[in-house]
Amino acid sequence: MRAHQAAAAAATALVAAAAVAAAEVGAPLPHGWIGTTSQWLRGLGIAFAVLNLALLAVAWRSLRPPALTPTARGWLFVAVGLVPVMVVFLTFAHGLESSSTVASCGSCHVMTPFVQDLRDPASETLAATHFKNRYIQDHHCYTCHSDYGLAGTLSAKLGGLGHVWRYTTGSYTLPIKIAKPYSNTQCLHCHGASQKFLKSEGHPKEEMPGLMAGKSSCLDCHAPAHPELKRAASQ
Repeated sequence: MRAHQAAAAAATALVAAAAVAAAEVGAPLPHGWIGTTSQWLRGLGIAFAVLNLALLAVAWRSLRPPALTPTARGWLFVAVGLVPVMVVFLTFAHGLESSSTVASCGSCHVMTPFVQDLRDPASETLAATHFKNRYIQDHHCYTCHSDYGLAGTLSAKLGGLGHVWRYTTGSYTLPIKIAKPYSNTQCLHCHGASQKFLKSEGHPKEEMPGLMAGKSSCLDCHAPAHPELKRAASQ
């Protein structure tokens, strides 16, 4: 009896600790919250995998010599053809969704200083300012470093695969630098229509054509976007 009570007390303590940790992470979830897209994709993928095992078991039990029955053929078609395609699709979708997160960007140790700065409330870099003020609600790195539409998404994903390849093979150079000058359109597609931007004394109307055309850079006044890394070494 005492052992049972001790186990119950330990379980209660663990639940309480988990609740405290969850409370420290951020604001409580709103009423009616049913999970993120990533969590749904992960759950559906697991559900389809379990379904596929069940269908394979049913198809195996339906096998009768000397030939497959029409029922067994149907079960095998669903179990071997249809459901695996759904699992692959959900896995791919979950991978695309996960690759857009800050945690994914920070999974390579060479990016650790950038992610640490991003999450540092005392930092005054552009990335940290956007993060701590929640100017961007989610996928902060991806939002700033991807372009418009489907072409922008594909370009960002292909670029990410290139980053993973260079990191895995060690074919990168330190300090990490952006591949090409950062376009003003990346800033203006969020800020360009905001009243804070349009009414700012630092954005006189006569300067706007040059800014829109890229003749001057937003970073000329608002840099640095990220901390300056002084280590220069080759891998």
